[in-house]
Amino acid sequence: MSTEIGDKPPGRGSISKKRYRRKSEVWKHFDVLPDGERATCKYCSKSLSANTNMGTSHLKRHIKLCKRLTEGTTSQTPLTRQEEDRLHTTSTPLKQLGKLHSHKENNIVDAAKGKVESANVKNFSKYSDGQQRVDDPIETTNAGERQQGESNAFIFTEEERRLQDKHADVASLMEYGRIVSMTFSSEHEAFKFFNDYAKRKGFSVRKSIIVKDKANKTITFRRFYCSRHGFREKKHLEKPNRRRRHKLLTRCGCPVKFCVKLDTKTGVWWVHDFIDRHNHDLAAIDTAPFLRSHCFINDGQKLEISTKRASGIRNCQIRDYDARCSGGYQNRGYQEKNLYNLSVADEQSRKLGDDADSVLKYFHDRKKSDPDFFFKYDTKDGCLNRLFWADGQSVVDYAYFGDVVIFDSTYQLNRYNMIVVPFLGCNHHRSTIIFACGIVSRENDETYQWLLEAFLEATFQQHPQSVITDGDLAMGNAIKSILKGATHRICSWHMERNAKKYIHDETVLAKFRELVYRCSLEEFEEKWKDFVKKVSEKLPSRQWLQMIYGLKESWAVAFLNKKMFLGMSSTQRSESFNSDLHNYINGKMSLCMAVKQFERSLTHKHTKEAEFDCIAFQKEPVLQTPFPDLEKSAARSYTPNIFHIVRDEMERAVGLVVDEILNSSMASKYMVSRKEKAESQYIVHCSRIQDDVDKISCTCAKLECEKIPCRHIFSVLIHMKATCIPRCCICDRWTKHVKSAFPSDREGGTFNVSDHCRMFHELNKAAIPYHYEVAKSPVDYLKLMESIEQQKQQFEHVRDKKFAGSSKVKQDVKEDVKSLPTIGNPKPVVTKGAPKKNKKRYERIKSAIESKRKNKCGRCGQRGHNRQTCQLHHRDAAAASIEELGQEGRDDILGPSSCN
Repeated sequence: MSTEIGDKPPGRGSISKKRYRRKSEVWKHFDVLPDGERATCKYCSKSLSANTNMGTSHLKRHIKLCKRLTEGTTSQTPLTRQEEDRLHTTSTPLKQLGKLHSHKENNIVDAAKGKVESANVKNFSKYSDGQQRVDDPIETTNAGERQQGESNAFIFTEEERRLQDKHADVASLMEYGRIVSMTFSSEHEAFKFFNDYAKRKGFSVRKSIIVKDKANKTITFRRFYCSRHGFREKKHLEKPNRRRRHKLLTRCGCPVKFCVKLDTKTGVWWVHDFIDRHNHDLAAIDTAPFLRSHCFINDGQKLEISTKRASGIRNCQIRDYDARCSGGYQNRGYQEKNLYNLSVADEQSRKLGDDADSVLKYFHDRKKSDPDFFFKYDTKDGCLNRLFWADGQSVVDYAYFGDVVIFDSTYQLNRYNMIVVPFLGCNHHRSTIIFACGIVSRENDETYQWLLEAFLEATFQQHPQSVITDGDLAMGNAIKSILKGATHRICSWHMERNAKKYIHDETVLAKFRELVYRCSLEEFEEKWKDFVKKVSEKLPSRQWLQMIYGLKESWAVAFLNKKMFLGMSSTQRSESFNSDLHNYINGKMSLCMAVKQFERSLTHKHTKEAEFDCIAFQKEPVLQTPFPDLEKSAARSYTPNIFHIVRDEMERAVGLVVDEILNSSMASKYMVSRKEKAESQYIVHCSRIQDDVDKISCTCAKLECEKIPCRHIFSVLIHMKATCIPRCCICDRWTKHVKSAFPSDREGGTFNVSDHCRMFHELNKAAIPYHYEVAKSPVDYLKLMESIEQQKQQFEHVRDKKFAGSSKVKQDVKEDVKSLPTIGNPKPVVTKGAPKKNKKRYERIKSAIESKRKNKCGRCGQRGHNRQTCQLHHRDAAAASIEELGQEGRDDILGPSSCN
């Protein structure tokens, strides 16, 4: 009696355990390793304990949950319960199994045998030396069990035993018979079937040769291989002077193939040849999704991914979202590399095209959908040099809120390093609003003059009252020459930052801040002289002083006081918008993509404005002041953000006192002062027509500068016992109804997509509520999935037919692009702004800052070193060591004394 490897020698209790292992039906699904301690599942290759002391309950539990076993056969027609029971009974001989099969099953087996001979797949059912297929649901039992089965059933003849050895795996034979007898409506359907079959088995598919009909050039034959078919060519392996390491070998001459042929009479594709015998290990279930033919992005996923990326969603977030929705990465259909390759290919396709012509085509399309859309461009040496545009809604916004304009340049927003110059303002919600945008290659007087001329042309020559910039001299010169009636203000934050480059003393900086923020016109010259005396005598500092003194009317509060800037003194709105713009655009984008992303940020601003409008009309503030009539009047007129500012002025009017009233026939003067500071008075001029206030003003000029009534005016109104705010105090730009005359187009061109994309998303949107309700019931879910599969199969038959007009549509698009003037892409430029700094200037600033931070030595009190590196410390230490050595040591180190 022979003993299997790994079995215990005969002893006490060993025979019963061994007999238990032989009789249990569960062991036929596992391969016991030679050590006898572990067993691997034949379907999923999972290793489990084979210790007989543990019993077989854990093995039976694994078989029930094993997905490989539940999938069973891979044919389109599912097996009946009798077939499954008989296929899972390995002790039943083939001859007896054939007698027990139904007539349908016998026909399948006979058909399979005939296909084996006709297709010349002699090696299909005969395994190589000692090789077993991990995907077969049933394997041949070992020699001992086979002898026991023969003795229990009946004795085979030699021919029957040879037949049983050749067709041992009945399930694989039946599956093979069903595959070779299948027909397909198209080549695509055949590939899809074989690819799905390969994924279940654990290998990848590769398309191979085709045969076309010479008459009508249609494909009549297609061959599919296992991806490991063939071998790598020697020229790739023996390439001299190779720098990169070899890629891992993937081809090993696998003979698996699947050939389909077209029946020209019926138009049906039938299986011409099929070999299912691999010479390599197959992939496990959890690793099969990483095989090449099983990880790809279909057209629907591409459309969703492009929509998500256009909305600013990152690739890693798209990857995780799709994995969560599909139930894991193995059901997602693509892997991370496919997603990033798609993104790179999309970006490269945009970059390699005619970027400038694409932008102009986009603007022409916007002009068709928006008649008020305005754009202008300029070329230099045949290349795009300047570009300006403004949509219709932005032009309307400028008509209402164009009294103050802020424009500043920002960088690193396209692959050509062109400068982006947005024109910004402040709307009735005190939020940033975009009027127009320009993209230029140079920052000089000519460029900014061209931009301002285009801006006035787009806004029908409506000049702003005030302009705020960052202090660029070219901008200032262009404003003086083009916007002659506008008040130019240099950003106070930029002035203070520039001052820190030349002034490194905080007390002197405080003097300069006083000139910028708190100085009257009478005190300016005296304070300026005091400030100049304390500034360093170095040449750069003196030159800077001369320059800013010539621009004093653009930055000193003494000259800008009582000018209309709506309470703004810096380009903070522009800096904030530029920071937000970098969330949409980066320096690697093409010009066309950057323009579309800018339109996306513009749409976001319009959407926020619509949200604030809804809040303004649908909600009312809570009254808090002791003047409910005035407060209610302000709540009816102003937007919520402006109302809070007006209410603060009302509350501060409580601490003011109207001291003296000077009446005349036409007007009245009110002397207003604080209770604790009676010496600081403000004069409020008020003129009436009958009992209504016709005109009112204050010496603080808040109403003229910010278009909001000040606390002094409110104190006079309270003194007059007014029940509402006079119409002369309410500026239309801060009211709710300022834009009610014209409807707003808040979307622009951001959501202009193709009809195919629009209908795709509308179908998804309409199906989501229905799918949500169906998913609550498993029965309804199965019915819907079955219905979807049927419709999907019907659609796949029609999908392979290509529309004859598809090529014509593409040609029309190409002709439309070619009809535009061909303009070269912009040349990469070197800017003078943020990307590259002035090295000498910043090195000097850095050294000045570091000089203040230098360490102070605790030994000598000087800066630039510490106690350990101090020379005085080393000198004292050397002297102390010499004294310890005595006279002899002193002579050895310093030499003998002259006295000796």
